[in-house]
Amino acid sequence: MRNGSLRAFLTSAAVGFFCVVAAPVFAEQNVLRVVIESDPPTLDPTQSTSAVVTYFADLVYEPLFAYDSKGSVQPQLVQNYTVSEDHLKYTFTLRDGATFHDGKPVKSADVIASLERFFSKDSSGSELKKRIKALQASDDKSFTLTLSEPYGFVLDVLAKRTPTIPYIYPAWTIAAGTGVPISDHIGSGPYIYDPQASRPGSVLTLRRNPQYAGRAEPQDLLAGSRKGGSDVIELHSMPDSQTAANALTAGEVDFISDLDPDLVEQLQTTPGIVVGPFDPRSGTILLRFNSLTRPFNDARARRAVAMVTDQSQYFPLVTARPEDGKECKSIFTCDSPYTNFVGSDVIGNMNVDAAKKLVKESGYDGTPIVVLQPTDVPNLKAVALVAAQQLRSIGFNVEVAASDWATLIQRRALKVPQSEGGWNLFVTTATADQLDSPSNSLPANMNCETSWAGWPCDKVAEDIKSAFEKATSVDERKKLAADFQARILEVMPYVPAGQFVSLSAWSDKLQNIAKGPGAPFYGIVKKAD
Repeated sequence: MRNGSLRAFLTSAAVGFFCVVAAPVFAEQNVLRVVIESDPPTLDPTQSTSAVVTYFADLVYEPLFAYDSKGSVQPQLVQNYTVSEDHLKYTFTLRDGATFHDGKPVKSADVIASLERFFSKDSSGSELKKRIKALQASDDKSFTLTLSEPYGFVLDVLAKRTPTIPYIYPAWTIAAGTGVPISDHIGSGPYIYDPQASRPGSVLTLRRNPQYAGRAEPQDLLAGSRKGGSDVIELHSMPDSQTAANALTAGEVDFISDLDPDLVEQLQTTPGIVVGPFDPRSGTILLRFNSLTRPFNDARARRAVAMVTDQSQYFPLVTARPEDGKECKSIFTCDSPYTNFVGSDVIGNMNVDAAKKLVKESGYDGTPIVVLQPTDVPNLKAVALVAAQQLRSIGFNVEVAASDWATLIQRRALKVPQSEGGWNLFVTTATADQLDSPSNSLPANMNCETSWAGWPCDKVAEDIKSAFEKATSVDERKKLAADFQARILEVMPYVPAGQFVSLSAWSDKLQNIAKGPGAPFYGIVKKAD
């Protein structure tokens, strides 16, 4: 089947962008088969915050900067850059040989078009945009960004990992406008998407880009070389986790990205299988409210849910080992630089009577609360049921809406009332690096239309975040991070429901597995039998 797919890929050279790419020739293909958490709801990384979309996008696209394993920002598509002494003018030069999959060089015009799209869709991007006086191409390979005031997060924003990620696209693929999804998945990354060999809902096939000219430095998490290990990477969707485990044991797949806790013991004792964290920092369980519609458009209703959120009932559902889960009532990942517990005593205080009183004061009228439940993500499936039960304990009339993850993603994008197909609450997880500071916290973004699904608005929180980004000392930033947390836990756009380390499983034939926040698949190689 794989040889047949290759023939289809080569045949497609007569169509579209493949016509200008030299056909790859592999004496014997080395194929890395990865089981991802669920079927991606879209392949356009500007339309979804889902991790499975980012897995795909990291293979196809590149950003200007990327984080290394120490959390430092390093140039990626940018070859080098300078900053003026007054910290107002940044001059960037693109990497030599950087080329899109259609054979055309990455130009400054592509970068500017991509950043403008990013600025309009991302809260951190919009904050940077407010301070940009000019963004101009000097020539095809260099461009300048001029600020109206110094801003210490320019490179952090350009390297950010919290979706939306500022990948660089060919300008023509995004020319239809920010609201139009990208349909031509052409990047400058180490792998080329092969739609001919892909089957929607089952497998996405990506082939190593034979013209990729990456960085000379060795790979260091997301920084450095992205030249790729395997000739082909297949991203498989397998709704049944036991089927995925059986496929790994039989050597039919090589990697399971998000392992069902119920299968950890089985695979830990299977010869040839390694069980461990892909991202040792992993993440936090979140209960996310729809702040646009009743009853959770009222902070009192949201705080009532927080009061009965017993974290000890949640993290055991997503972990197989006691040491992999713990309570964390900070909005920042525990043990990160801005961790604090200001205002966090509201979470899980289990004052049921007080919570019921808040529900009544919010004006809740008994209308069913729609809790979205993903049926193909075992961990979150159970989390949704616990959340539903805790809502019922304080008087909410709850309806659990079960669907696969891809359908859930589509439904949570709806802003209409629950009576018209909308929703009130969904459960998900955020990785540790997505909750490290006020600037990169996706669920604590309170910027209305550019906020994450749930669309909370709060000018006070946004003003504190803006002050945090202007602060120049560590002590000042820590003070503002505490203020930010106090405000977030007052308006409660989501509830943190416990921290955990997620486990993956892979064949012991795999080598060069990078581990850390946003760890990619492009560097992994598989030993021959």
